[in-house]
Amino acid sequence: MFRKSEMLKRKRAGVPAAVESFPRVVKTITGLWRYSEGKNYLEELIVVEGGKHRAGFPVDVQEELMFLYQLLLDQHRILVLRGQKISANDPPPGTKFTMGKSD
Repeated sequence: MFRKSEMLKRKRAGVPAAVESFPRVVKTITGLWRYSEGKNYLEELIVVEGGKHRAGFPVDVQEELMFLYQLLLDQHRILVLRGQKISANDPPPGTKFTMGKSD
């Protein structure tokens, strides 16, 4: 609980989130957010499967990625409850994304 309140204070103060130090990751998450592939991408970032070796992310970035993953799952559930479809396909290049609206 304390950690989340600290993250909110930083955000209000204009301090960038830790994950923003990885712009390619942020761009990919943003681009895939409304697609089922976004869930898969976040899972790949968070979970290291057996036998794979990677440097990994700092703890604060890992926490933010897990928060984003839970947020994505919650938003996808809301879309499903509203009867809106979550595309299983990759988005076309240059597509802009907003939750709850179809492009």
